[in-house]
Amino acid sequence: MSERDAEMTVTVLGSGTSTGVPEYRCLCDTCQDARNNGSRNARTRPSIHVEIEGRFLQFDTGPNFLEQIDRNGIERIDSVIYTHCHADHISGTNDLVMPCRKQDMDMPIYGPDETMRVMQKNFDYMFSRDTYQGGGVAHLIPHSFSGRFEIDGLEVVPIPVLHGAVDTQGYRVGSLGYVPDVKVMPEASLALMEGVELLIIDGLSFNSRHPTHLCVAESIEISNSLDSPTTYLTHLAHRIDHRNFKEQCDQQNVDLPEHVELAFDGMKITV
Repeated sequence: MSERDAEMTVTVLGSGTSTGVPEYRCLCDTCQDARNNGSRNARTRPSIHVEIEGRFLQFDTGPNFLEQIDRNGIERIDSVIYTHCHADHISGTNDLVMPCRKQDMDMPIYGPDETMRVMQKNFDYMFSRDTYQGGGVAHLIPHSFSGRFEIDGLEVVPIPVLHGAVDTQGYRVGSLGYVPDVKVMPEASLALMEGVELLIIDGLSFNSRHPTHLCVAESIEISNSLDSPTTYLTHLAHRIDHRNFKEQCDQQNVDLPEHVELAFDGMKITV
């Protein structure tokens, strides 16, 4: 069985936008529902964990990282792959100390040059063994890339996208395409995503004028252009409500295909 055909389990650790849901002091219907136990509207910052052929890949380590991996029973992390350097994707990096300690290993991390520079500035103590004392600090091994790269023989394809002024990547691993933060996906990047069976993509809100994130209609258009059989929207703001999303789409004159659904925290998908 090839890597492209290898069975993969994807755990959606977080499906929310940078503020999380519920938003602080917000009394909208979605946020009120998100405060109830078991609500799918309760959303932590965006992240996924991928298990494929005995390899365990973590995508981003935001402020909810440690809670996310504990709640979802993540047993191992072999490498961390970063999409970009915004705080909702890197601010939980210090908590890699626990996987490193439990696994007795240094942690390889991968990301765009800009992200590696920001992390080595913000978390400088994690990149030197001089501070690796007492078990309270993880030691990170940084890797940047200029194109496709391999992790333990597994090919990872960066997908360059436009997301404000920050160098941002989505990624393709086998039949999975993961693009949590994007406003514009260039034609060359769309070509790299051809044939994906599972697409997890930014679908922040219904606001097409947002400067750095896709709206639901734009995400659906990309999904349709890729002919992806299964698409989940992530990085969801509090205007998106799991309880009546189809009705919301109807109100916004958005044609919601059957193959497009909302991701939720704790969701497991097998490809």
